[in-house]
Amino acid sequence: MIVSFQFHASAAISITEIQPLKYPSAIKNSSKSTIVVVNWKGALGKATNTTLLDNDYHQGRYLITSDSTAPISIDFFQLGNENKVNLKSLRVRYKNQTLKSFPASGLANPGLDGEYIDIGAKVVAGKNAVPGMKSPQYTLRIEEQ
Repeated sequence: MIVSFQFHASAAISITEIQPLKYPSAIKNSSKSTIVVVNWKGALGKATNTTLLDNDYHQGRYLITSDSTAPISIDFFQLGNENKVNLKSLRVRYKNQTLKSFPASGLANPGLDGEYIDIGAKVVAGKNAVPGMKSPQYTLRIEEQ
């Protein structure tokens, strides 16, 4: 008797959100685009050009782990869910390297113990954006190559 089993081995990346990227409440400029920058260190960037209503902001932080040793790629992009509000100058800090263009590939695997990644970005509300609560969304995708 011959017995045949189908077996699929696969490696897995795990992403745990520690905290999402968060921007402070701000007053919209009436005559020009409103810019708020929260960098990957969790600090306000110099390009911020508006009055802030609170200090409730921080970088995004994620823990990534892998059960293999394969190189990884990181992709980070906006979803464009808010009219006339965009995320720009997206940055990811991974293993002491600041990534500025995406997808970034050929990166060292985080291993079972994992690595933290921090993200930051500039949010720009165009001068014609409607005032009100805005929540620009993004996708952070990490894959083994």
